[in-house]
Amino acid sequence: MGMAASQARWISLAARKTNVEYEGQQINQARTALANQSSELWNKLYKMDVPVPPSTTDFTKTKYTFDIGDSTKTITDIQAADYTDPDDGIHYNSYVTYTSDVIQYKGVRITNSKPQVQYVENPPEGDPYYMVGTTKLRCLKDCDPTSDEWSTYMVALEQIAQDWPDSTVGKKWKEINPTPGTHSDDPQKYANMFFWVDSQRNNNFVIDGDSNTYDTLQYSISHPDDALHSFYAENQKVQQTLSKYAIVDYDASGRATSIQLEKSSAVYNLTTTTQTDDAAYNDAMNQYYYNKQEYEKKVQDINARTEQIQTEDRTLELRLKQLDTEQNALQTEMDAVHKVISKNIEGTFKTFES
Repeated sequence: MGMAASQARWISLAARKTNVEYEGQQINQARTALANQSSELWNKLYKMDVPVPPSTTDFTKTKYTFDIGDSTKTITDIQAADYTDPDDGIHYNSYVTYTSDVIQYKGVRITNSKPQVQYVENPPEGDPYYMVGTTKLRCLKDCDPTSDEWSTYMVALEQIAQDWPDSTVGKKWKEINPTPGTHSDDPQKYANMFFWVDSQRNNNFVIDGDSNTYDTLQYSISHPDDALHSFYAENQKVQQTLSKYAIVDYDASGRATSIQLEKSSAVYNLTTTTQTDDAAYNDAMNQYYYNKQEYEKKVQDINARTEQIQTEDRTLELRLKQLDTEQNALQTEMDAVHKVISKNIEGTFKTFES
């Protein structure tokens, strides 16, 4: 091989070797980037909170009740307190909130959809009258003001006016009886008030009125598709919430056993039960299942991405080994060409030696 040919070959090999080294550097940088991505994925995985199923104990609470006569009181909260009554000097260690069911006389509104009100103007016998459906109405003015029923009607209407002051019945009552707690015994003043007894034996009251006044019998005749509201009064159970200072005794386990309310010398035993809020627990379980599925999906995504990174890294590693083999081959060939060039140089310079 001539000198020029050898030098050209060596330069070509050197260029190829440089390209191989550059590609190897690029592959190493790519593998470093993949390693960083893999590290970020694992860090993300380690930082994820593993969903934990809820415990029923987290949704179970102790319920205390005590009886006063035929009424059961339910304690909703017990706060520690340090209070001494200035009147009797009794020291109370707790501030207790409890609920109690009490019976109250309340006015009730009933919605009668499409009530089918009729006014029978010329009945075969007697005076004209109203009907709601198949029920004949009575006028309050036709009732005996000395009867027990009359007193019952007055008490009911007083309560209806108190609880439903803006109703037609309430307004009519206040018009007839402007002073609360009193009522007129003149039946003629109640000529526009009608009532009927429903299936629950409640006296339902309505007003005659005119066709332009909503919630009256005449309005219902003119507007048969609109609802007619009637009113009655009855005893209803209402939950009342009270808060008082109390002396609460506890057993060795810390469970309350008895209670004495302020201004009372009576001591009541506490009945203890445990209650689990099943609805809240089921909601928590549903949230857990959702969080679990979401967590598993994220883990699967991370594992899939990690597997993809590992596949790319193995491909780059294989290519890097190929480049290493190619570089060794190029270096070997460059060494051989370098020897040829050296011999050519040595042979050339020896020609001119004397």
